[in-house]
Amino acid sequence: MWRKLTLGLLFPLIFAGMSAAETLPTPINDTVSDFADLLSVTEEAELTAQLQEARATTGVHVVLATMDRIESYGAAGQSIESYAKKLFNTWGIGDPARNDGVLILIASDDRAMRIALGDGFNPVYDGLAQRVIDSDVLPLFRRDDYPAGIKAAVTGTIDRIARPFAKNTPPATLEPGFDWTRVFPFAIFGLVAGAIAVSLGRRQIGDLVTRFQACPSCGARSQSRSRVVDIAATKDAAGQGTQIVTCASCRRDHRTTFAISPLGSRTSSSGGGGFGGGGSSGGGASGRW
Repeated sequence: MWRKLTLGLLFPLIFAGMSAAETLPTPINDTVSDFADLLSVTEEAELTAQLQEARATTGVHVVLATMDRIESYGAAGQSIESYAKKLFNTWGIGDPARNDGVLILIASDDRAMRIALGDGFNPVYDGLAQRVIDSDVLPLFRRDDYPAGIKAAVTGTIDRIARPFAKNTPPATLEPGFDWTRVFPFAIFGLVAGAIAVSLGRRQIGDLVTRFQACPSCGARSQSRSRVVDIAATKDAAGQGTQIVTCASCRRDHRTTFAISPLGSRTSSSGGGGFGGGGSSGGGASGRW
């Protein structure tokens, strides 16, 4: 009797714990949710503007999400592929009629990423997504240059996936008679060198104003930056967050607030703002470094 009573009390607690572990995060906004805090405020603003411009011109809704470990955000025991699909469908990325959403999910501590595609993309785009990951992103991530790699992921996804999809002109095959084997190494070198060159100035500025900036109180260069969401944005109202700059030497704690854009209506089209309610059956590509 006592055994049955004990099990009867334990099972609800176990299931409640499992349910809590599977809770997925609420997006910070409909473009960039930098949960892992891999980007400076300036870098995040640049990517947000780039994604908004791409959505306005192509109608394709591309969303970037960064995490340290996906298990910290409701993915216990799941692969990044299955978790990205679940997150994609929970957020409802893309237009529900076209299913043209794209989720770029980066888990820095897991050293894994996924470009998840909506059901509107045919298998050709899986290969294009893999090319973005392998050629544009992984060489930078293997150097732990996350801002440059994230920028490459966003730019590559827009240029190789969103824009061809909008024009309905995906490159199904390579051009006949063109020897890509001779050009490919140089193209990879050019992409990596270009991405590094573009990122250097931005990284130096970001480092000066965050990690390597002298503390105003003690002068030590031991500051770190983090952000928390104080008021989550809803589809109709903006939210608010706090940026915290802490000095490890003197424990100075400087806080500033920032606004979080409204999520927008979940019934809006992909060409506007917010989340449209699109779905994914698991298409896309993954990478690990």
